[in-house]
Amino acid sequence: MISRSAKTNVLAAIIAIVMTAPVLVRAEEKSDSLQHLQELRKQNVKRLAEIDATLRRTMDEVGGPALELTIEKLRTVKNEHVMREDLLNRLIFQIDTKFGGGDLRAFLEPALLEMAKIDATNSSNHTGLWKFMKFCSEAIRKLPERKENVLAFLEGYMNRSVSNPITPDEYLAQRNYSNGATSDPGAPMTREEAGDIADRRILEMNSDVPAAPVMHGETVLPMQSEISEESRSPQSLGASARPVRLLPVR
Repeated sequence: MISRSAKTNVLAAIIAIVMTAPVLVRAEEKSDSLQHLQELRKQNVKRLAEIDATLRRTMDEVGGPALELTIEKLRTVKNEHVMREDLLNRLIFQIDTKFGGGDLRAFLEPALLEMAKIDATNSSNHTGLWKFMKFCSEAIRKLPERKENVLAFLEGYMNRSVSNPITPDEYLAQRNYSNGATSDPGAPMTREEAGDIADRRILEMNSDVPAAPVMHGETVLPMQSEISEESRSPQSLGASARPVRLLPVR
């Protein structure tokens, strides 16, 4: 027969488990969110290294009128990824220091809006990141799927462009694929493939000429299609007749 003190101890243990379970769940939610954002930052750092490697190679290999054109396009893509890194660092800081677990969507909507206000009123910051953060806050508020992975939703928005963002309504209208973990039109893809397509979109938004096809692992810049007939001579093109690719970083 179990003594009264033993029953009391068992009951106390059960109560302790029940009381600590929500705390453990919230800690796991926070850890998963941070891991997601840190993986995105890791991919973005790799992308920046690829762009820098390509910039250095371009200086050595490309000549004539194509040089300035190619460098400007690479710098446009680099600026996009620099802004993404800034955004990811801020999100990681917010979640790490202020998110106690629970509804991440409810946390991020006001947090992003406050981040946008701070960025917009900061006289020393001229990146324009406030616009994307404000749009993200609005998009989260308008997101119809309550159980959707909000970080995957923001990742899909980010892949359309941070530096030149589409409106929340445009993004929501474009989304025709969602499985609760990945949010992007069409079939699911790896983060590397999404990054390639995102870079192509950035180039298209900053040029009237359609970007060249994108291949997984290396982005072909729309260089040759934008070079005038006069500059296509072997003397003026030099080594620039070859398409410029983002060098993969191993």
